[in-house]
Amino acid sequence: MPPRVTLPPSDADARRIKRARVVSYVLVLLAAVVFSLRPGLFGDPTTQPVHALLHVGRVIAGIVLGLAALGVQVVVGLRWRKDLRDRAGDD
Repeated sequence: MPPRVTLPPSDADARRIKRARVVSYVLVLLAAVVFSLRPGLFGDPTTQPVHALLHVGRVIAGIVLGLAALGVQVVVGLRWRKDLRDRAGDD
């Protein structure tokens, strides 16, 4: 069984990882902004019946943005590991 040594990423992989981190940070920041929107921003709930739907939409949008940030990290990590296995198989 080969040793479990993880090599550092190549230059292209390092750039991809750095871009993925930036995208993830931006998505998390957008999720935080969406979650922090004040209810008063949408108007008075007694005069606007769509008020409740806006709150639900705000929560759903925040969750989707957070999951998208996590998905970016997972996809980049899986791609990097696949590239490592492919390079190890070539040797």
